[in-house]
Amino acid sequence: MSENQINWMIDQVKAGKLARREFIGRASALGVGVVAAGSMLTRAGVAEEPIWGGEANFATEYTGAEETYDPTKMTNSTDIQRAYQTYNRVTNLDRDMNVVPNLAVEWESTNDATEWTFKLREGVEFHNGKTFSAEDIIYSIQEHIKEGSESPSKPVLAPIIDMKADGPNVLKITLDSGNADFPVILAHDYHTSIVPVGWKDGDHPVGTGPYSVTSFTPGLESVQERFANYWNEDSAYVSTWITRGIPDNAARNSALQSGSIDISLRVEPRVAALLEQSGTAKVHSTPSGSYFVWDMMCDRAPTDDINVRLALKHAVDRQYLVDNVLQGHGLVANDFPVNPGLPTYCWDIPQHSYDPEKAKFYWDKTGLSSIDLAVSNAGHAASVDSSVILQEQARAAGIEINVNRVPDDGYWSHTWMQVPFNVSGWNSRPTADLALTLPHACGGSWNETAWCNERFDELLVLGRKETDADKRLEIYCEACTLLHDDGGAFIPFFQNYVEGTSLRTQNYHGSPAFSGGAGWAFEEVWLDDAQA
Repeated sequence: MSENQINWMIDQVKAGKLARREFIGRASALGVGVVAAGSMLTRAGVAEEPIWGGEANFATEYTGAEETYDPTKMTNSTDIQRAYQTYNRVTNLDRDMNVVPNLAVEWESTNDATEWTFKLREGVEFHNGKTFSAEDIIYSIQEHIKEGSESPSKPVLAPIIDMKADGPNVLKITLDSGNADFPVILAHDYHTSIVPVGWKDGDHPVGTGPYSVTSFTPGLESVQERFANYWNEDSAYVSTWITRGIPDNAARNSALQSGSIDISLRVEPRVAALLEQSGTAKVHSTPSGSYFVWDMMCDRAPTDDINVRLALKHAVDRQYLVDNVLQGHGLVANDFPVNPGLPTYCWDIPQHSYDPEKAKFYWDKTGLSSIDLAVSNAGHAASVDSSVILQEQARAAGIEINVNRVPDDGYWSHTWMQVPFNVSGWNSRPTADLALTLPHACGGSWNETAWCNERFDELLVLGRKETDADKRLEIYCEACTLLHDDGGAFIPFFQNYVEGTSLRTQNYHGSPAFSGGAGWAFEEVWLDDAQA
């Protein structure tokens, strides 16, 4: 028996990458008895078998009256987690960012990746009793791309030129040009959740996901019960999920420590170590492509001036932010959203660094004496702390930033994209195309800086069609360089997903794909009150 191999497999189980039964099978092949293998997992803190039942409380950092179950209108973290509870997507992403089955069990494309065929799962039922079919996917996607839609996913789904059902369980989709990453788009974006034909905003939420909606009060909470006819029978162990936003970080941490909530979507990095050491909760820190951004609108003064944008990009010490705001739970970024964990990250682009003299050089060209920055922790949990540091460090360049704290409630409607200089945050994206298209393609409803570059959009199309890895990297390097040099996105860092769970919460694993374990928590978590 190889002790190193056993320890490695135990780590894989704890990370959610190896099932308990598979571990026992592999351990047996190495000469370890079934009872001994089970004991190894128990000593490592892995529960013997899932426990069914119980009521779990899930807390996000955002609450507001605009909360919705409409996949075409979701904008905040609370909506996202409810979407994972309620809906399925065509495909899914595992923790290694590989595309895996969901409502589709198999898929294939033509050689140029313009025509895709999906074989769909049979026997799937919506919460209202309707049988799922290919027509439901067609309807759901059409809601995003139809004329007049303001869905954030419209830019990435717009290349679809035809969808048709070949019977109830086969779907054919044709794109206007090749996209080798198309199944990833359908897997990753929570907006592409599947609703039944005819469902509209305002109707009672209906999906095929593990939990059905019992009650929902926007700005307060939702209650969801396990769907008895969920197609994945050996999952969704918790009976009831109550989801609510708790914007105040201290209140959320207190609730986690007391056991009033079972999962906290965000734990402040500065309290993560103390929380872990207290023994009252568990902390999970998962590297990701999630990032914080200062948005400088390129369609209005004063941030339409490239000199303003370049001055600010050199006005803060990014490593200082990582060390002090994130407490090391992240990496320095360089004003483009493709993260270093992706093969299409461009290492050749010069790093925007803290350089007060260079910042002053550009700032003096603007003729400005100061600039207003609207911040709210609803935009990102690190917004206020990061912006205060930016304000302090920018003074060395003669830049006066007026940091205006605006209300958290309704931030995404009254401030984001409404004022020249504001803040936001983005979850991780598994491909360069998704990371660049959603926030920066011309005309997109989530083009949060209103930056528009014709060459950039051409490169996005070329990148989707290119299958050669070296040529693809070259394409995305050019796109990221354009954004880095001219764009309005001031991205100082990528951050880990730092999340907390109660002691009774078992089998929770973070995911680099999205916060909250990218929805896997609602399939995998169970509650063990003996551990509380």
